[in-house]
Amino acid sequence: MTSTPQDHEDRRLRKKSAAFRLKHDVGKALRWSAPEVRETDPEALRARLASDLLPSGDGAAKRDVVQSFFEWKREEGELFDTHDGDLSAVAAALSEIQRALRGLSSFDEIQLRALDEICLEASRRANSFYRRVALDDGPEIVRPLGARR
Repeated sequence: MTSTPQDHEDRRLRKKSAAFRLKHDVGKALRWSAPEVRETDPEALRARLASDLLPSGDGAAKRDVVQSFFEWKREEGELFDTHDGDLSAVAAALSEIQRALRGLSSFDEIQLRALDEICLEASRRANSFYRRVALDDGPEIVRPLGARR
């Protein structure tokens, strides 16, 4: 079976959509309620991290961000190179966040700040991944040569 231009376009748009989903469901969720300047009070930082990372009825997180990432990876991961630097960094960070969440309530200030840095870097890498996928693959509308008006 040969690949058609339509098949290529469908795959390209699916990749862009998947990259956007990662940026939104994971990258944005990791920093949902983060202020422009990090909290100086460790308890405020702990509360914000818990609100963003742990799903609850009254927090910012409506879904478990770690679970969202692993669902995304299972559903969309095969579209991308497994050695992609940004994607690998996001995966490593989410694994680290998953381990850290068990001790969030007992973390000292240094551990809280380290977790916040991990979340910030993962969010940046998810955004970088999306921008690269969205821009490197060209515009979403492809017109055949001579079709421009």
